[in-house]
Amino acid sequence: MKYTKMLSYKLKKALPAIGMMGSMLMTTSCEQEKDDYENQQKTIELTFGVWDSHNIVKILPDGTRTVSDTIIKYANDPTIKTIYLVTNDDWSGCTHPTITAIRVNGVEHPINYSSKVRGKGDFNFRLGEASRVPEDSLWFVRNGWTINKNR
Repeated sequence: MKYTKMLSYKLKKALPAIGMMGSMLMTTSCEQEKDDYENQQKTIELTFGVWDSHNIVKILPDGTRTVSDTIIKYANDPTIKTIYLVTNDDWSGCTHPTITAIRVNGVEHPINYSSKVRGKGDFNFRLGEASRVPEDSLWFVRNGWTINKNR
């Protein structure tokens, strides 16, 4: 009689402990799969400059601008997590109308096309010009770029 009481008491403690260990193992394996998937996804960097934006924007025969085929290809690829548009030029000659034109005619198309597209890098606009178009300046910063970071 004592033997069964002792055995049932030990089983009452052992079963929940075994159940908790099993659930912890299951949680770890799910997190492992998620981490593996995120590690398999790639990030792409596409550079553009003042006179070189062909890999982010395409000009159609009628003069309108649209997203480049490169952006479309990368945005539809499930293995790519983020597409960064990286500035690689000197923007110090840009005045406030040019800043608006860069946004409207250039980088706004790819940013609006896919949530995978983000900005990266610094626009070193002429001092004081970015503050003359605050809505454009804020748009650049919200989408990942910096403005006059080193000044």
